[in-house]
Amino acid sequence: MTSSDAQSNAQPNTHLDRWLAHMQEQPDMPADLPEWLRDFARDCREVDIHQYLNDSARIVPEADEHGRPPRYSAVLILLSGDATFTRPAGATGRQAIPADATMLLTHRTPTMRNHSGQVAFPGGRLEEADTGPVETALREAEEETGLNPDTVEPFAVLQPIYIDRSNFAVVPVVAWWRQPHAVSCPTTENDWVEPYPLGELVNPERRFEVGFAGWRGPAWNLHIGEENPLVLWGFTGGVISALLRRAGWEEPWSSGGDSGADGPWNLFETLADSANGEALGEMREGFDKANKMGRNGGAP
Repeated sequence: MTSSDAQSNAQPNTHLDRWLAHMQEQPDMPADLPEWLRDFARDCREVDIHQYLNDSARIVPEADEHGRPPRYSAVLILLSGDATFTRPAGATGRQAIPADATMLLTHRTPTMRNHSGQVAFPGGRLEEADTGPVETALREAEEETGLNPDTVEPFAVLQPIYIDRSNFAVVPVVAWWRQPHAVSCPTTENDWVEPYPLGELVNPERRFEVGFAGWRGPAWNLHIGEENPLVLWGFTGGVISALLRRAGWEEPWSSGGDSGADGPWNLFETLADSANGEALGEMREGFDKANKMGRNGGAP
């Protein structure tokens, strides 16, 4: 590790301790949260997300294999939809959400240093001015998408989730978008941002599984108009899959997707055919390194 790397990884202990303390706190529950989100919100606040992820590689370690502590960040999982919609008794899947429900997603520009080319939630590393994950997630979302934080009602802070390739511990902040508005890409960090239809993330025809070198995880073809589709997978895919299950929004889907074949699909072949533009050579090195260390591909 170079001195510049050490400086970039360094975080003032007093600031980080304060930030981590706020990570243990839940925001006030919005009194007028839509009915279709209330049970989901309570579950997010009370149940550890790792019970739904079911992936031990996502548990945050005290340090990586080089002895470096994890780098903390936060992402915003922003949901919107008809506030007057009432979930029918016993409804699951797409019947349990309003037809206009969305989740805000971005595509990271392929030239970015970390997680380039991936479909992701808006978010990023904590900064000195951030008192906790909520502030980090909202600030980053504003910078990346032009989101107005005043239109957002955070209702849950989830447990940190580990990404071993970058040594990030990511804290998801789940929120209700009370007043949706147009978003954009005001910086070069992303080249696409969209409130993506939640029903399409629930739709089994969009879903399949990818895998390589002992690792496997859920994925989606987003089909947003490019010649080849964007593929959502990795950390973001794992979190979305876990949230769909915990909310009762998941519908039965096949690991082979709509191809009728058995899954998982080869990760690198799938990404090579996508519009993601991910750094596949660097990613393959990460998988090989994780396998040599006995981590079954690690947690991308």
